[in-house]
Amino acid sequence: MELRSSVEYRQRYYQQDKWFVDKCLAKVPPAFARVIRRKHNDIVFKTEGSDTRAAAAGNILVREYRDHIESVAGKFNLAANDEEIRNQAKKVADAIISQLKYPPLTNDSKVLLSRALEFARQYDVALSDLPETGKAGVTEETLLRRLTDEYYWRRVIRRSTARRLETEAIRLGLVNIQAGAYASEESVYRFRAQRKRNKTLLQNLQATNEAGDTFSLQDLADTSVSNPAIRRSELMTRIAGQERIARDLGHVGVFITATCPSRFHAFKRLGKKKTISNPNFNGATPLDGQAYLSQVYARLRAALHRRGINAYGFRIAEPHHDGCPHWHLLLFVEAEQVKAMLELFRSYFTQEDQQELINSVSGKIKWQRRIKFIQIDWKRGSAAGYIAKYISKNIDGKQTDGESIGVTHDGFEAITAAERVQAWASIWGIRQFQPIGVAPVTLWRELRRVARQEESFDSDILERASAAADQGDWAEYVRVLGGTGLKLCDLPLGLVRDTNLLNKYGEASTSKITGVVDRIDGDFVRSRIHEWTVEFSPASEHSEPWTRVNNCTVGQIGGTPSHCELDVFAFKENQIFIPRFEQGGISRGTAQAIRLDG
Repeated sequence: MELRSSVEYRQRYYQQDKWFVDKCLAKVPPAFARVIRRKHNDIVFKTEGSDTRAAAAGNILVREYRDHIESVAGKFNLAANDEEIRNQAKKVADAIISQLKYPPLTNDSKVLLSRALEFARQYDVALSDLPETGKAGVTEETLLRRLTDEYYWRRVIRRSTARRLETEAIRLGLVNIQAGAYASEESVYRFRAQRKRNKTLLQNLQATNEAGDTFSLQDLADTSVSNPAIRRSELMTRIAGQERIARDLGHVGVFITATCPSRFHAFKRLGKKKTISNPNFNGATPLDGQAYLSQVYARLRAALHRRGINAYGFRIAEPHHDGCPHWHLLLFVEAEQVKAMLELFRSYFTQEDQQELINSVSGKIKWQRRIKFIQIDWKRGSAAGYIAKYISKNIDGKQTDGESIGVTHDGFEAITAAERVQAWASIWGIRQFQPIGVAPVTLWRELRRVARQEESFDSDILERASAAADQGDWAEYVRVLGGTGLKLCDLPLGLVRDTNLLNKYGEASTSKITGVVDRIDGDFVRSRIHEWTVEFSPASEHSEPWTRVNNCTVGQIGGTPSHCELDVFAFKENQIFIPRFEQGGISRGTAQAIRLDG
């Protein structure tokens, strides 16, 4: 009877305090709020002792989490949807413009930039995050245009919000094989929604060239490496071609898996679907883990160079179930250098925290916990076939026929797992696939364009390279360029870019490739023969032109600025800026210039 009375009292306290809990968790993402509510309910209904103390303890937990999430979020609203993020970006840009117009007035760009950065640091933006002045036309003025552009702030706020949200999801235990592998459910949902918005936008945009040909951007994207099937096929073509080169040279293929020390892992796996919190976890994010692996590999690469070991191949970065990255490397190397290379890999990737590698029973060091090696046996199969599944499950989870590759080692259907991996890579900005010491793929793609446009070439090497690219023969393409291990500056062929373009901030833009040049003979072949303008299709609901993705500078035909130009240096000596008063107060978002004559 006494127990029932206690339960009734606690239910009453719970109902009375519900408004307080709802208020504290109003700006908390729903998935996070559910975790805190469960903890709150456990305290209220399962804590022994006084009913009032149990209710108070539950409220203290909620209040502490409210304060914690506010400190984590800073100026960001982790529960904001994309529309709210766009509105916040506009407010931040407007606020910086307002800051620049307040006294003391000055025309000094360095002073103005310092003032803008002081405000921007609240949103994780420092001078080191911006392009370096003095290079590619970057000046204090162009940096100011960035900081007063709402589109720039959209990118900043989206990135920071996503990463802060995912960091907190890892801390709450929402990223693991039990709750949500690779990335939290909240982040995967946002990633899926963003991709849907992007697809809708591309479908509503159309590109038109000078000949009058018109295509939707979605149709064009489907024919590029933006299409997962094409991206997967191209990667497999490159790997298979590089393997042919290695076999012809008598080199050995080695598959290496390298992972981070325990302190980067939030959870330990006890079975296929069981996990426990890792007591060694230091709060590191997947980005920290990727930085650690890159740093170790940079030191290792220098050591390999000193030894004269020229390994080449590919690197794949993918997540463990808790989001911590690990690397798979497929490397080809001379047979007599294999042993030395593997010893260096083991030495560098196991230098830190070696105590956790010691077997508690035998006392021996188990290097396999940190680094694993598999030497490819050419008699049993190909390296490309061995790595195909790793590539597929990190792109779209499909085979060449479009069917799923099956179930991953984590027990997920491959297509589902691939989407979560893509969300993980997008959130943290982690490059999934990277070539090591092999020919550049951008040159390969431009040569394929050239082959479709030119019937004959004055340059023999251009003709041979474009023919190899057009036939999908990566091995021959590499041979024409001179083999593996060459630096970009030493290649006989190079890309030519238009250096006369400016981006929307007035900085030099080198993103537009115009053709391929034979660096020896100087022969140039244009790979892009059309000029394109992009705008919303008449069938869409939008009427404003879209120019953020075309190659035209502001003022060119078809190039309409998509932002308002702010001339923050147009202050005259006989002008002052006076804030406009509204309802007895100062409106910080508006100011009017008044000329003082005489």
